[in-house]
Amino acid sequence: MKYVVSKRALEIIERECRNHPDTETGGIIVGLRDDVQVTITHATGPGVNWERSAHHFVKDTDYLQSVLNLLFQYFQVNYLGLWHKHPDTMPCPSGGDVASAMEEISDTEVGLDELVTPICVVRSSQVNTVPYVIKDGAYTQVEWDVVPHKSLVEAHALDAHWYSRPIGQERLAKEMERFTELELKEPGLKVDVKQGTDGTYRFHVRLDSSQSLLNKNRRLVLLCPQEYPVAPPEVAAYDQGSKKYEPVSSQILDDWNIFRLLGDVVEEWRTGSHG
Repeated sequence: MKYVVSKRALEIIERECRNHPDTETGGIIVGLRDDVQVTITHATGPGVNWERSAHHFVKDTDYLQSVLNLLFQYFQVNYLGLWHKHPDTMPCPSGGDVASAMEEISDTEVGLDELVTPICVVRSSQVNTVPYVIKDGAYTQVEWDVVPHKSLVEAHALDAHWYSRPIGQERLAKEMERFTELELKEPGLKVDVKQGTDGTYRFHVRLDSSQSLLNKNRRLVLLCPQEYPVAPPEVAAYDQGSKKYEPVSSQILDDWNIFRLLGDVVEEWRTGSHG
């Protein structure tokens, strides 16, 4: 069996590990499989309500099921396994990891005869992610090819955008309702929706009020990635005078989850509570 992982998915895993250097963390990995290849297209963090310690973590199963449901409806990808971080003294699955994996495999609803179980260790701020497969009560280290996410999209026709599915249209309606609420609250706030040549939605928000942190020469630009809201928006402040983009610090983006809305980011920025 050949194993392939999206570079973007691997970067998500590495970022999550760096965010929790002193505790275990993890998440699910999602993608496609056939008789000859397993393709990991997406990875997540542990969820919203999760437990962690130096040697243990418990994922937020309900939240991650909601994420999995979204990704399936967007791209018809499925659950492949669970990645997690270990202390650097144990760079391989534990007996408990094997037992938990075998419980999942024995569940007919999971529909898998193996689980991909990457293990991460952090040494000197460097994240080393080693892929393992658990099957038949044992783990085996495997090799995987790290490939650009775009090449997976092209190879497997995963080029749908979140808003192109019925559930995405429902999400877009909620986003626009939230923006309408903000426009009523702040008369100087205006939202323009634009679509890039790559199909992604970009929301340009201007606050013309002189009392606002953003003045009429500045825009808040929110770009929604293909798998939004599983992945957070990319957000920057654009200055029309200098024609430069500046990064935006945001606690909401740092703690992003699928129940947040773009309007929450705008409200945080509007009120100056982003720091």
